[in-house]
Amino acid sequence: MSTDPQALAAKLLDAHVQHLVAEVTDRFADTVSRELDWALETAATLKLAEVVNPADVKAAARLGIDKVGEGSLIDELIAPSAEMFYNLPAASDNTLGDVVDRDKVEKIVEAVLRNRAGQNRFLDKLLESPSAALVASAFTGKIVDGIVGAQRQKAEKIPGMGSAFSLGGKLASAAAKATNLDKAADRGAVMALKVTEQAVRELLKDGPLKQAAMEIWDLHANEPISEQRKYATLAEVQEIAELGHQIAKSSRDRDYVLAVVDGGIDMVFKLYGDTDLKTLLDKTGLAKDDLAKFASLLGPTAIAKLNENGVLAAEIRKRLEPFYLADSTIALLSE
Repeated sequence: MSTDPQALAAKLLDAHVQHLVAEVTDRFADTVSRELDWALETAATLKLAEVVNPADVKAAARLGIDKVGEGSLIDELIAPSAEMFYNLPAASDNTLGDVVDRDKVEKIVEAVLRNRAGQNRFLDKLLESPSAALVASAFTGKIVDGIVGAQRQKAEKIPGMGSAFSLGGKLASAAAKATNLDKAADRGAVMALKVTEQAVRELLKDGPLKQAAMEIWDLHANEPISEQRKYATLAEVQEIAELGHQIAKSSRDRDYVLAVVDGGIDMVFKLYGDTDLKTLLDKTGLAKDDLAKFASLLGPTAIAKLNENGVLAAEIRKRLEPFYLADSTIALLSE
């Protein structure tokens, strides 16, 4: 065996590199299990607030919101993602009822219908909108026109009723013109809105809306999900997805959004700051075996490719070499 300290350091370096390469290739499963045991044991001794500071987490969140939100990757994925979702073959093999349980939908409908305060608030705000008043006026006028037209058709089939109904039709026409969108007086439009709004209130209060909503759900739930494509073309879905993304992108760094992020981080630390990391991991539902499975699914193929190309050993050597060839190490081996 050579007594040259530098030659000995080089041999030790080679042995160490070979050992670590074998750890992540030949003994990958054992290595992962051992390291997970250590990590989980250590995690049980560390509390969240001891490991990370809320201010640092907020700073990291802002960095992610700023950099990732502005990055081009998400921009490039919007249209392809919409197309993937729209044309997904599984949509023809599954129904909405297969994906969402009916009882959960029923509970949501019940909760919405119970929300009287929200309904009243919305309708009150609706009354304050001039445009809504005009829409209600037009809507009411359309209903009147429809009723008048239907009754006229019936009247014309009865001898002697045509001329009488004609007079009534003229009166109704005059009334309809009074609520024409272009010429309606504010009072008439607001009155139409109040009538519509009151009808909606009564419908929400007494109408069989739950039954109607569930009937609509059942009609859709029993169809293949692909049938929902009839509501919009792929181009329309992509346009809506892009508009939604642009809203999220332009709003991501607004003061309110950042305040929500900060508030969420503060909430987590308030609830779990004194909780150890192992307990937090358990609360996610992930056990050691799950983490090991993730590692076995993602790690071996990439590691094998790196080892095949010689990159793995070279990178390990690059990190160990400064220690083994350091003057202090050579001096130690010279003793």
